[in-house]
Amino acid sequence: MNRKDMDALEQHLKQWKQISERLQGQLGPVMEARKAIEKTLGPTLELQKAIKSSLEPFLEQQIKLQKMFEGINLPSCQLPDFRPYAKQIEQYQKTLSGIINPAFEEIQRSFLELPPRVQEALLLLAQHGWYLDFNMPLPSLWEIEKAISSGEIDEVEEALVEYFDSQLDEIEKAISAQFPHRAHIISSAIKAHRSAEFYLSIPVFLAQADGICKEVVGQYLFMKKDKKPKTAIYVEQIAADTYKAALLSPLASSTPIGFSEHEREEDFNHLNRHMVLHGESLDYGSRVNGLKALSLLNYVSQALKKDEEYP
Repeated sequence: MNRKDMDALEQHLKQWKQISERLQGQLGPVMEARKAIEKTLGPTLELQKAIKSSLEPFLEQQIKLQKMFEGINLPSCQLPDFRPYAKQIEQYQKTLSGIINPAFEEIQRSFLELPPRVQEALLLLAQHGWYLDFNMPLPSLWEIEKAISSGEIDEVEEALVEYFDSQLDEIEKAISAQFPHRAHIISSAIKAHRSAEFYLSIPVFLAQADGICKEVVGQYLFMKKDKKPKTAIYVEQIAADTYKAALLSPLASSTPIGFSEHEREEDFNHLNRHMVLHGESLDYGSRVNGLKALSLLNYVSQALKKDEEYP
């Protein structure tokens, strides 16, 4: 290479150096900005790498599952024809309807007959000086009615004595809870009964039954109007509620315990409120009569309740 060529090459390299210096001067701020951006994005890029690394096994498994399911051919399934069964079901429904409808008709008829039957049984019981405890199941009432009608009076009386004797605590609690202002009197009377002081307990039981009627419905049980207890006025007011009226029927009818002097026959020997409180009866003080009087008190406290409290 001659001198002339060397000078030309040297001049060319100088020009490139000058261009490079100018480019570096111009790109310097850009490169600094890039470094700053890389420094800022460093943690984000590292996190991105970590996430990608952790997801790679999952993505590989997903790809395997996808390939596996692509190779499965689901068998075609044809649903059975239920039309033959539909006819059998329809026939079964008709047969069932033939059984159920008469059953419901029988239940409805029984409910219609229930109030008169209850009234008849309660009045029969009251004619023998006893009154229903609402905790007794109705079948027990039917059994008592059947036994009385069959002349098994002694057996019925024995069973009722045993029953009410076993309920003394419950009766005392129930009446005292409903009429707390009478609790001290009820407690004393039942205490006297437990001590066989029947001549003391019976007048109190009868008086409290009368007082509760006056307190709740404004009428005395042992006062009469048109030969019926004045409590019949209350019972007649709820006559539309046939079942409740049936339960209260002893309060609307004249029964031996409330017979007046004109209603009592010469051989009358039942527990009678008038004869006890007016000193006519001198032999009323028995355990049986004590429980009869208590059954009346218990019945009155249960029967004369507000509708929302009614059993």
